[in-house]
Amino acid sequence: MQSKNIVTFIMKKLLIVSVLAFCCVLGLRAQDVVNLRMDRQQMGLRGMVASMDEDILLRKDYFREDWPERKWFVKDLRNVLREDEGRIVTFNQSGRMLTITYTQQGKKGLTTTCSYASNGLLSSYLGEGYKVEARYNGNNADINVYAETKDYKTPNLAKADLNNTPYTNSYPFDLKCRQELTEEGLPLRSEYFYVDSMPAKVCEYSYNHNNLLESERIVEYSDGGQSVSTVKYTYDNKNFLVKKVLRSRALEETVVYENNENGDCTKMTVERPYGTVVYTFEYVYDTMQNWTVRLQFEDGVFDNAALRTLTYHKATDAKVKSDKQSGKKADKAKPAKKAKADKPGKKDGKESAVVDKKAAKAQAAAAKQAEKEAKARRQEEMKAQKALQKEAEKSMTKEQRKALQAERKALEKAAKEQTAAEKKAAKEMAAAEKRVAKEYEAAKKKAEKERAAAEKKAKKERKKGSK
Repeated sequence: MQSKNIVTFIMKKLLIVSVLAFCCVLGLRAQDVVNLRMDRQQMGLRGMVASMDEDILLRKDYFREDWPERKWFVKDLRNVLREDEGRIVTFNQSGRMLTITYTQQGKKGLTTTCSYASNGLLSSYLGEGYKVEARYNGNNADINVYAETKDYKTPNLAKADLNNTPYTNSYPFDLKCRQELTEEGLPLRSEYFYVDSMPAKVCEYSYNHNNLLESERIVEYSDGGQSVSTVKYTYDNKNFLVKKVLRSRALEETVVYENNENGDCTKMTVERPYGTVVYTFEYVYDTMQNWTVRLQFEDGVFDNAALRTLTYHKATDAKVKSDKQSGKKADKAKPAKKAKADKPGKKDGKESAVVDKKAAKAQAAAAKQAEKEAKARRQEEMKAQKALQKEAEKSMTKEQRKALQAERKALEKAAKEQTAAEKKAAKEMAAAEKRVAKEYEAAKKKAEKERAAAEKKAKKERKKGSK
């Protein structure tokens, strides 16, 4: 029984890691599937987010719900509320998640690290007491889960302080999941097995034409037989989730969502046989339209707040500029080439060249203006972030400011290390490609030489035979 409880815990953790890590606390966007796509897009984040530090703040005992002004309340959240739990998520420039560090009352806890296969899907996940590995064969994935065991080096565990007792880690095999995927890497069917190859769970999923999850059917096996649950999802014409219906042996639940223009839920009505609860949400956004503050109310009474500090990759500017320049060059090159190919006469060619020159000039001006506007937006964003940080630092103690500065330096260092690692990987890949191309050319020349020699020999033999 204890072994099965451990397996159940790990399965739940795997589901939480793969999906709930990308959703808000109440699971407003959650779909209960093992999702091997772990990126900022899954979280609904806009722009090249490098890191997201999210904290959940709860009411203090003396907190009053009837505050007179919301403005001071939002600015002073960290003073009037107490920090509960949170997470720090980092992403690479491609948008894939690199690490999740969980926090409790401001203190950093365990960090989970991710790595990816060549198809962009998760290949390994290590942390929180377990290890996950995935292998791919076309549209099929084999996922192995290894549960961490701790071998303590102390004779009396009953009297030992396990938090400070040395131990060695080992990860014995615990659970397997075989998964069938769509071309986009979304799961169609997941089959879970225990160590003894007994079935643990089977999940089947279907999607609409926009690759949004429409239905789930989950069969769970236990000593008492099997239980079946189903979930149906409904979306509006903007592809925002508006309804979720859950049916199982233990629970019947209908959740209705109302969303704002960004697709963030502003009202969630949870209907169960024994009652209905209504949650409402208020947001504050940054210039990239990512929310930085979310207030949650349960039946009209304030419940908690979520705060986010978002940082963005600096490479965004260079990439945008590079893309615009390459686009500009392509736009200039294409009309010129076309004019030359379609040139019916000298006069027509001149007129075409003038038109092409004007078009290229207009495109260059538009690109320059777009770049100028993007730069202005980025400056505004940085200015707003600095203002928020300055405002937040006013209420901090000297130690807190010192800790914040140390954290910023650590983030900058991590970003530099990540950039250096990506440059190194790109350099190695380019070198490998160059080496493969060189070997291919050498093999091609050799084959061509051998073919020419064989032809020469055959020709010589034919000539000799004719004589």
